Amino acid sequence: MATIVERSRLSGELEDKGFIQARGLFDPAFMDSLLLKAHATLFRESAQAREAVRSNGSLIHLADNPEYADVIAAPALSELFLECGATDLRFTGGFLISKPGGGPPLFWHQDWWGWDDDSAYRPRAHQLFAMIYLTDTSIENGCLRVIPASHRRDHPLHHLDTAHSEGMQGFRDPSNPAYADHPDQVAVTVKAGDVLVGDARLIHGAFANCTNEERPLLTLWFMPHWSSMPAEMRALAYKGFMRGDDIPSSVEPHTFLDWPEPLKRRIAHLLPPDDGGVAPMRWNRIPNFDRLAA
Repeated sequence: MATIVERSRLSGELEDKGFIQARGLFDPAFMDSLLLKAHATLFRESAQAREAVRSNGSLIHLADNPEYADVIAAPALSELFLECGATDLRFTGGFLISKPGGGPPLFWHQDWWGWDDDSAYRPRAHQLFAMIYLTDTSIENGCLRVIPASHRRDHPLHHLDTAHSEGMQGFRDPSNPAYADHPDQVAVTVKAGDVLVGDARLIHGAFANCTNEERPLLTLWFMPHWSSMPAEMRALAYKGFMRGDDIPSSVEPHTFLDWPEPLKRRIAHLLPPDDGGVAPMRWNRIPNFDRLAA
């Protein structure tokens, strides 16, 4: 793996901005292997499934694709999360999200589902994403765009239509402002091998892919402080880990516990435990706006 430099104070930067960029975390050979796997995965996905999530480009759950075990369990990735302040890191899911050539913008949204709990309004994140783009990105091919600090502050984009609806994912109304540029947006371009770590509460989206090439991305979801999360929140996170979330599947869904034993062992140390006996909190992606900073 490549050596990472200038990664001091990452935890504070993550709390302030809502995201950080670690450059050159993975070497070119590793990235080439991921890119080949991604193209094979996309080859197996039906055109109908991709059309249903046209704004995303694809939304392929990694629990159905155990060949990604090595990236989930990559030591360099776990070390990065430790530098970001993780105390009890647990992996809860991931997706191959690939925007094809000519694909439309990804709608503005935030992904946090635990807004009913008081701790959701504090600086420390309960859930983080690791975005691993498998090719270099630019505005032209659909790079990430974010609203810095929107993970803790109210913003007009919070008040748009429900972001994860079928209509929004299917890009059924291109005039919807959820797809449009915003004056507060920041384009986050990366080189293949970089990793973006972000707070699930951060408002983000992606530009349209105006090229003829796929722009594939692995998004991995981690809970950085599992044992200190409220029990009801852990129960809901575990339910999502077991595919009991609001993301539909076109096939009978697998979980990571269904993986072949040699591959499951690769990620076993990162899997969340089933506490059992605690009712999960309500699944709620909409914040209490009065509790967000202005």
